[in-house]
Formats: sequence, structure tokens, C-alpha cells
Amino acid sequence: QELGTLGFDCTLEEVDLEDITKNQINTIKACTSEDPESKCLQGIYEDLNAYRAELKNFNDQKILTTIDEMMKVSV
Repeated sequence: QELGTLGFDCTLEEVDLEDITKNQINTIKACTSEDPESKCLQGIYEDLNAYRAELKNFNDQKILTTIDEMMKVSV
């Protein structure tokens, strides 16, 4: 298995590039603003929550557990 593939063999043509976080905080802007503390962690948490919901369909408990651990951050 090549590094960075996470076991998925995809090309850009096969990947749905829908932005599942488009209606949430813009995490990049929040974490690079002059006052990142206010929204940065909340944005990361919301992103992880959205990704977890999408990845739940793969039924890979290791990935879900890892995301759960990352989501234990206090927001």
C-alpha cells in the first residue's frame, strides 16, 4: 500500500469533490485569523463531525475511533 492512500485507489475523476463543510465555519480562515482561539477549535470539531458522518458508511472502526479521539477536544 502506498503512503497517503489510506487503502483507497481513486483518481480525481472517481472522487466526488463535494465540500461537505461548506455551510460551516471556514476552518482555515478561523485558524489563521488574528484571533484564532475563538472559532478555530470549533471549526475543526465541526469538520471532524462532518467527515465522521461521511466515513461511517465505510464501516471502518479504526478510522471512526481515531476521529472520535480527535473530537474529544474541548470547544
